[in-house]
Amino acid sequence: MSDAYTIAQKHLDSALVEAQENNISNNAMGQALIWKALEMYKKEGRSTKDIVQEVQYSLDNLDDDNTFHVSRN
Repeated sequence: MSDAYTIAQKHLDSALVEAQENNISNNAMGQALIWKALEMYKKEGRSTKDIVQEVQYSLDNLDDDNTFHVSRN
């Protein structure tokens, strides 16, 4: 059984390959993925304030080695 992070990595890898094949930069693809994730949170009924707190928490816990230490769900 896969976990959420394994599934997300698989789809991210696939999306980046497809973006490259369509001359879309990784930065543009990243922005699109973030936007779609934020839309998903809104559709799940999360408030803008809660989404901002989630994103800020993730940013605050991004170590210099680019490792997210996540404890929120």
